[in-house]
Amino acid sequence: MFESFLSTQLEQLIGQDLGVAVGEEMYRGQLVSVTNSVLTLVEASDTYERETRNLLVPLSQVSYLQVNI
Repeated sequence: MFESFLSTQLEQLIGQDLGVAVGEEMYRGQLVSVTNSVLTLVEASDTYERETRNLLVPLSQVSYLQVNI
């Protein structure tokens, strides 16, 4: 039940930057989608080539979320 509530809340934040903690790791990026209890985050690199990587995070693995309001 919690995952469906969280999924519904996250759908309202698509396109916004947020932080996602998984275990002891913190990932920051733009929320792209939330489907089947998995969120997709595009993490941008600050390197010269501006690499990006897509992170797929099951909602069950999220320790906490950091949202800029």
